[in-house]
Amino acid sequence: MTTKKIILKYLSKRINEGVPVISSIHIETQLPKYGRLHCDTTRLPSAYSRTWRKIRENKEYNEIGVIDLKEISNQNKTKTWQIIT
Repeated sequence: MTTKKIILKYLSKRINEGVPVISSIHIETQLPKYGRLHCDTTRLPSAYSRTWRKIRENKEYNEIGVIDLKEISNQNKTKTWQIIT
């Protein structure tokens, strides 16, 4: 399974669980665990971050019915996006 497919599958999971947000912390910590447990594959956090950036730039999240990702302002340095379906 490609890194892109793992990320899109993880986004779908968050949407289905009623958690329509994702942050850079999720990308760097939760996605490697998710990929290992649910997709039987190991990727470096940096691979997920690069692919996540590409998905956002090219709006490839549309493939799973996501209309847009809106960056949410917060007080810390962690970037967080609202998943708009």
